[in-house]
Amino acid sequence: MTQFFSRRQFLAENAMGIGSVALAWLLNQEQAQARPKSVTAEQEHFDLKPKPAPLVPQAKAMISLFQHGGPAHMDLTDPKPELSKYSGTDFKGDIQYSFVNEASKKLLGSPWKFRKHGECGTELSELLPHLGEVADDICLIRSMHTGANGHEVSIRYFHGGIPGVVGRPNLGSWLVYGLGSESQNLPAYMVLTDPGGLPVDGVTNWSNGFMPSLFQGTVLRPKEPRILNLDAPAHLQGDLQAQNLELLQSLNRKHYEQHPHESDLEARIASYELAARMQTAAREALDLSQETQATQEMYGLNNPKTRDYGTRCLIARRLVERGVRFVQLFLGGQPWDNHSSIITGLPAICGRTDQPAAALVKDLKQRGMLDSTLVHWGEKLVVCL
Repeated sequence: MTQFFSRRQFLAENAMGIGSVALAWLLNQEQAQARPKSVTAEQEHFDLKPKPAPLVPQAKAMISLFQHGGPAHMDLTDPKPELSKYSGTDFKGDIQYSFVNEASKKLLGSPWKFRKHGECGTELSELLPHLGEVADDICLIRSMHTGANGHEVSIRYFHGGIPGVVGRPNLGSWLVYGLGSESQNLPAYMVLTDPGGLPVDGVTNWSNGFMPSLFQGTVLRPKEPRILNLDAPAHLQGDLQAQNLELLQSLNRKHYEQHPHESDLEARIASYELAARMQTAAREALDLSQETQATQEMYGLNNPKTRDYGTRCLIARRLVERGVRFVQLFLGGQPWDNHSSIITGLPAICGRTDQPAAALVKDLKQRGMLDSTLVHWGEKLVVCL
């Protein structure tokens, strides 16, 4: 049976009744709203135009070479002579095991040799000979640690600032939000994924979280064509395409005027407009045939082992060179997670990434870009320039 309420009954039985309505009306008459006068009622507008920094910055862009799985620092960048000295003996202290079934108190020193590099004398493993060539150009941090145990937990900590919490903006999203982009013809935040698949934690690695989708990472495909549908069909190119784009822009803007508070709609419209501008800019940025043979060999493009990662490192340099604010390279899965196959697994992943990563540093330096580009290499541990 349907029960009907009068307006008087509705107000009396909901919230605080008619008294709350009267109070709100009186407060409004007295201009006693809770919103401070300094806060505008207008919806904030978001874009990717360059933002003025509070201080004059040295770095203008960042490239993050994210190494999923956690490189073994005691085998690569942080020699432990005492561990090698007592290798094969039982550890005499207390241990908290992550994997009890595979637990052992046997100490294992690194099977690889270390030696000093550069004028700074930084000791690095023989597995990283190319990184050793740029030892004087890097800042190697050996003191960082975290209380968070687990790959996804730590990845989210690095990206979002809180261990294990999803739904927060990525580091790249914050950079782009705060600084904008120097290029309006390419995405401000670009992600270069691996042919082997997505990294651990998938698309969460480049999520915009609670921020407008305008600040989400734009993914470049790991193989050609790296951007699908970059060119319009032949029968739509030229003046006809320009007319269609002009009409689409007009319709989109009219639609947005009717829904002015939809930030996702605004971001989608901006993406369409950017896609049109990218037809020329992206094709030129991804054309590695413009690079000299010496540059391509330096990145390892002539070697099947290093070709893929070297190609992406070279693309990262070309993107930053053209005004992209933040570029991040990922590896499929977590190839640095060498629990049971470190003797073969660690040399293999070093062989894939060492030469291209060092080439990126050398290339930036010889082009005068190293002073204005922050390069990160690592996962929970960090190497910064």
